[in-house]
Formats: sequence, C-alpha cells, structure tokens
Amino acid sequence: MRHEPALLQAVSDGTSLMDRAYRRLKREIIELERPPGDQFTEQHVATAWGLSKTPVREALARLHRDGLVHPVPRAGYIVSAVTLGDVADLCDMRTLLQGEAAALTAAKGLSVAERERLVELCVDDGYGQLGGPHLDERLRSNYEFETIIANGGGNDRLAASIVEVFDEIERIVRLAVRLSPGMPPFRIEERQAIVDAIVEQKPEAARAAMQHRTRSARREILDALSTSQAIISTPILVPLP
Repeated sequence: MRHEPALLQAVSDGTSLMDRAYRRLKREIIELERPPGDQFTEQHVATAWGLSKTPVREALARLHRDGLVHPVPRAGYIVSAVTLGDVADLCDMRTLLQGEAAALTAAKGLSVAERERLVELCVDDGYGQLGGPHLDERLRSNYEFETIIANGGGNDRLAASIVEVFDEIERIVRLAVRLSPGMPPFRIEERQAIVDAIVEQKPEAARAAMQHRTRSARREILDALSTSQAIISTPILVPLP
C-alpha cells in the first residue's frame, strides 16, 4: 500500500461523506485557514457545507485522534496550539523515521522511474526564499520527493508513520513561513546527496544525508517560530531551587 500526505491527495478522493469532511477540515487546519486557537462547532461546519452533523462529528473525532483539534465542553472544538517543545519533538521524530526510511530504500533499491523522478525533483527553481507565490508548489515537490523515499523501503508501518508526520510538519512550516517569509528554501544540494546515496545503494550514507537534511530544517523552523510575538513577550521564569 502506498502512503501519501494530505497535500498530495485530492479532498474529493474520500469514499464517504465523513472522509471528505475529514480531508477538507484537515486541509483547512494545515493551510491555516483555521489557525491555532480557532474555535468552531460541528453544527457550524455542517451548516456551512450542507452536511448532516454525523459525518462532521466523525471527522472531528478523527482529527482529535490526530491531535489537530481538541473538544471544548459545550463550546465545540478548538484547533490545537503549536508549541516550540512539540515542534522540536516532532522534528526529532522525523529525523529518526526518515533516516531509517532512506537507509531501507537505499538497501532495497528503487525502480528506474522512481530514481528518475527523484533526480527531476532536484532542480533548483531559483527563487530565493521559501515564502511567497511558490510556497505550495515547493511543498508539493518536497513531499513528493520524501514520499517516494518513505514508501521505497518496503516497510508499510514506517511509511504510514512518516506520512502522518508530514501532515503535522506541513502545518508547522506554513506557520513558520507566515512568521518569517524569508526562510531559506529547501536546499537542492541536500536532496542531491540523498539521491546519490540511494542510487549508489549506500544505506548508511543515505541515512546520514537524510538526517542532515531534516536537522537543517529543524533549526530553520525553530528559528522562524521563535520570532512569534507571543514567544518574544513571554516572561522568563526563574526555576525553583
């Protein structure tokens, strides 16, 4: 089974009203149409979309399990906050999972078509920052690249776990870019190092190259999020002895 992040799936791909409601709400949360702290009710969503409350309720329960929303007693749901601690933990998990996937993919090998597609995705578009009109295109390119590698190792559970992380990371990247539009773009030379190791079937080199890439992204994301006024204005507490 091939696993893909939400960005690479069409909202209409769902097989039921609940699936479609889930994907649509998830995209709205990831793309910050419903930003962290946004509060709403299932009745509001159902009315706005012309649905009954049942598929919306089921979709929200699933999003709650994903950690993207939390129920508020007698007040509906609230979109989950983003904290630096959570982001750091998520990025560290991403490094572990994607490093292992890259090593497995290098050991197993990819098809000719998959290798050629990875090479195609290593072309620099020449735009000097991540934010701006090219953001969606760049995110799609990045997640297509990483999805090929996530699925390439043949470990279904690992691929599924990585794709779940991609969805959370996408929301965080969009938030980071909103705060700091001048974030540097995804580095093509880092992608190329991963591709070279996979093509040459060098698992340890592939793991190291992927971990280097994800750790660079971690630093840049945390730096951008640290510019949030909410963080800048937070009082520094003296730890108790």
